[in-house]
Amino acid sequence: MTTMPMRTALITGASRGLGLALARRLAHDGWQLLIDARGAEALAVAHNELSQHTRVIAIAGDVTDATHRAALTAAARDLGGLDALVNNASILGPSPQPALLAYPLDMLERVYRTNVVAPLALLQVLREVLRPAARILNITSDAGVEAYTGWGGYGSSKAALEQLSHILAAENPGWRVYWADPGDMRTQMQQEAFPGEDISDRPLPEESVPGLLALLEGDMPSGRYAARTLTAPTGRPTAATGGVREVRVALTVEDFEHAVRLYRDGFGLAVVKEWNTPEGHGIVLAAGRGTVELLDHADAAYTDAVEAGQRISGPVRLAFEVTDVRATSASLRAHGATAVREPVHTTWGDLNQRLQAPDGMQLSLFQLTPDD
Repeated sequence: MTTMPMRTALITGASRGLGLALARRLAHDGWQLLIDARGAEALAVAHNELSQHTRVIAIAGDVTDATHRAALTAAARDLGGLDALVNNASILGPSPQPALLAYPLDMLERVYRTNVVAPLALLQVLREVLRPAARILNITSDAGVEAYTGWGGYGSSKAALEQLSHILAAENPGWRVYWADPGDMRTQMQQEAFPGEDISDRPLPEESVPGLLALLEGDMPSGRYAARTLTAPTGRPTAATGGVREVRVALTVEDFEHAVRLYRDGFGLAVVKEWNTPEGHGIVLAAGRGTVELLDHADAAYTDAVEAGQRISGPVRLAFEVTDVRATSASLRAHGATAVREPVHTTWGDLNQRLQAPDGMQLSLFQLTPDD
């Protein structure tokens, strides 16, 4: 019996934002990871989190530094080669963004070294450790194709990266070369681009991840893609429809710290924001894409009968799609949840398990079958 080698990806700029969101998803999907970032402390935090799910090598450094690129290449060789290189690391430049006629030329050179030269330089030293049919994913921006006032430095660097990617694809038909626009996101770079503005209406980076997965795990031809218009590998659309950008379930809990341990640590959900004021304590956790499921009483009773063996749910039940029901269940039980019954293969084709949180909330875990 032969086994397929574990897939391995190098993601630059993976200590926060889109890079970390993508790393989390790949880690849960069983990819080995090589990650880097300029900030050693934040990278160490990311490494500790991701290492709970897969093998991870984290190397702090700047992609514009040849010595750092050599260290990444050596680590990639130790991991047995790369199936994917994600050039995510980039810099915005001055904040607020100046007009081109006032743009400091030394900063413009730095922006180009980071956003254009470094991705190519990294690819040059890594090409010997890239496996056949490797994916090269260069993160770009609509600022690379639209003439936004005040975005001349960053935008022109992304335009250069796009043309560089296009030519790389033409010269290397054995690779899949993608330049992907993730769209506006609620990230530190977006805040730097709009200093002092409220960017809470921007989608979280997690909303762009399914589209990037379609490129990394699918069979799409080389080219430019907008991540949120792509279809996830499961066949489900990644972009929200209508005017709703996020569904948030607000839970009032009796034991706040216990609930945080269950949902944040048990599920491994990333913290979006947290507050502790004289008025109270709260936390928002990223939980992937959101959907609303409406059931009549008969269907709710049938679902309970299949998953729990009895009518047990109140008007609210939380359902989480996971990649491994049994592993997630074990993590939740280690953080205070109780299994209502063993995992069951449902009549609708999923593997489901019902658990109960310490406060009585019903939790459904479901794992899609390959045909879903």
